[in-house]
Amino acid sequence: MKEKIGNIANRLDALGIKQLKPLPQEDAHALMQWAACIDHLNHAAYEAIEAQYSQFNPNASKDEQIIFYKRILAIKNILRELQVVHNDLTKSLQENSALYIPDEATISLNAKYILPELKAKEPKEIVRANFYQLLENISKNNSLSKEEFNYITSLLMQIASRPQGMQLIVKLNYLLTTKNAQLILKPSNNFECSLIQEGRAATSPNYTRKSITPEEDFKTLFKREVLRGAGAKRIPIGVDYRFNDKISSVDLDAYASAGHGLTDGGPAFILLAHELIHGLHNLTGKALYNFSPFFQGPKYEDDPMMQLLYPKNSGFSLGPSAEEYWTIEGGSLCENSIRHEHGFFKRTGHVSAEPGGRALIDLYYIGLARSYEQSDLLTFVNHFENTQTKPDATEDDKVVERLLLLEKYNYFSYSLTDLVELCEYLSPIQLKRIGQLIQKLSAPENPEQTLQEFLMTSPPKSAQLLMAISKSKEINYDEEIDSDTLEKALPNIQKLNELFKSSGFPDELVSAFSDFAENMETKSSKSNSFSA
Repeated sequence: MKEKIGNIANRLDALGIKQLKPLPQEDAHALMQWAACIDHLNHAAYEAIEAQYSQFNPNASKDEQIIFYKRILAIKNILRELQVVHNDLTKSLQENSALYIPDEATISLNAKYILPELKAKEPKEIVRANFYQLLENISKNNSLSKEEFNYITSLLMQIASRPQGMQLIVKLNYLLTTKNAQLILKPSNNFECSLIQEGRAATSPNYTRKSITPEEDFKTLFKREVLRGAGAKRIPIGVDYRFNDKISSVDLDAYASAGHGLTDGGPAFILLAHELIHGLHNLTGKALYNFSPFFQGPKYEDDPMMQLLYPKNSGFSLGPSAEEYWTIEGGSLCENSIRHEHGFFKRTGHVSAEPGGRALIDLYYIGLARSYEQSDLLTFVNHFENTQTKPDATEDDKVVERLLLLEKYNYFSYSLTDLVELCEYLSPIQLKRIGQLIQKLSAPENPEQTLQEFLMTSPPKSAQLLMAISKSKEINYDEEIDSDTLEKALPNIQKLNELFKSSGFPDELVSAFSDFAENMETKSSKSNSFSA
């Protein structure tokens, strides 16, 4: 562990992110010291990302944008590796029924949500007991692999390391226990929480549009007009257990931030915390959907920024925006209270954007304007007046978007299964497009330039495949491959091999793909012989 963390600390240092504490010694008694070290590095990285966003320039050139975002990508890639180390640490902490809390003096719990048998205990022990009871609920009600359970434990430990996160864990466990409810953490491609009918609130029967006064804030409105439901007994939350292995872990999705402009989407534990707060609302019967009072008061109707950040679904369905507002920034315990204690700017809105077009710049100005400072409001108005006739994306924007995508692809290692699946997912139309692009490449005498042209214009999956193949020395050809997957992919692999041989790409890359194709043909033949 010391070598891994030392390497990560050195790479952060090269980015100007300093390790202020010496690394602990490699011994069993240093468990909490290692936890403190990883926690420190994580938070130094989070603060560096937000510091970068605070320097956002909406008028930056193409080259300036690429430099700006490459720094964020480099930090996010290091955070991926820190998550792997934290997964390892989590196993040891769990074996000792331990929980890392950096500052016990900051623990502040609501007595209302402390189980009777825990009331006499010290605050730290109350948090620890609730944490491990919550893990028992998860273990009992979910069929998770060891890796999945360890990953979710790691994310929950990160949530529980700060005061607001502790409140979330303690309240969640209290409600699950006292209601005899189940927390279902189902594998998903995203972090998400299903809205349960029993968990949905209704609008007070006494509500009228006229009852909303201009000065009334959302919190007062919600308190008066929400009619609780019965509360759900089964809370299904989707968890992306492979998040750290996917491109989405280094996505440059940003949200508007009031007064700051932009803030990062946040790491996986922030995404999970957001969904757990939705889960609390379902447990207590306070989940909001089609909640008309939110949309009908002056605080929404007279505020174009709120309408942009928390849009209605359509004229026929208001949708979940009231619930998202309450979860993100409106509630006493919300995503922003978790974000803030981990060094992230507070987020506003359920709308995100990535580099490569006007959307992110628009979001930046909306974020500034949500400060409601006169100068920021004027800047917001001027921006939208001056961009009405501008395209959503310029040619430079498209170049920035593609170069950053290639940078993401380059950070990842690929298994043999990954390569086969990338080939399998290419459609006939995409294969035809690849062939057409290869015929049009303009620099056959310059293989590197030819390759770069292709990477900038080809279907993203084919660009990712070539970047993966370029790391052919890392490929383990002894890896077992699902025979059905291989058979489906093999025609595409063979077709790509023919195309790349006539592409003018660097010889080393063409040879690497040819080796890959031959190995897959051999595996297929062996599999078919065995089946026969």
